Amino acid sequence: MKIALASAPVKNLDVEYNLSSMVEYIEHCSGRADIILFGESVLQGFDCLCWDYEVDKSVAFSIHDASIVAMKNAARDNNIAVSFGFVEKKGNALYSSQVFIGSNGKIVNLFHRVSEGWKELTKTDSHYREGKTFKKFVYGGKSFATAICGDLWTEGRPEEMKTLNANIVLWPVWCDYNHEEWNSSIKYEYAQQAALCSDCVLYVNPYRIEASDYDIARGGAAYFSGGSIVKEMPAGKNGVLIVEV
Repeated sequence: MKIALASAPVKNLDVEYNLSSMVEYIEHCSGRADIILFGESVLQGFDCLCWDYEVDKSVAFSIHDASIVAMKNAARDNNIAVSFGFVEKKGNALYSSQVFIGSNGKIVNLFHRVSEGWKELTKTDSHYREGKTFKKFVYGGKSFATAICGDLWTEGRPEEMKTLNANIVLWPVWCDYNHEEWNSSIKYEYAQQAALCSDCVLYVNPYRIEASDYDIARGGAAYFSGGSIVKEMPAGKNGVLIVEV
């Protein structure tokens, strides 16, 4: 099975651009990979929320909204499974979510981030929620589990993930590391952490393009196994890393 780890260009609060960016990558990987994985919150951008619920509820999308339907159609039309992150509205609650759509355009799995690092704890109320557990699902004859960013750094969660014994762990993130520090040292810390969770962990970070700060999400993708980096695309540029698992 070939999986494309896509560090796609993202603009904060520009859903039209982000959709177009992801669809372009989907089309590029059609016929080259079985699955394409995008990072955390790529649909709206990680910094899309202001922590005023009355404002934020209009930024979030339900699983039935047009933007999600557009991604389902892109998966079906290009015969490739797609996983991407977005801020989800479910009833009166908001979640940092990752949806996995099969190549037939149907939702296979919807995961809610279990760690609190996606939100400002001092500014948020009970509308901003997390999921409770990791869950295993099957696609293409292999078992998968999803974890978002800080989930695998949360006490007890690596052991929980390891117990699932999934063939492949998808680890979409939004990490605002200095890309040079990621390339020189931080990636090795992530490789060691991934080893606590599974023998096959696939990491991908988006590439934010409209901000000029040095310490922002600047891409990067990796296949971690046994504490080592099997294959990688360095941070500092957008692009796609295709791995075979």
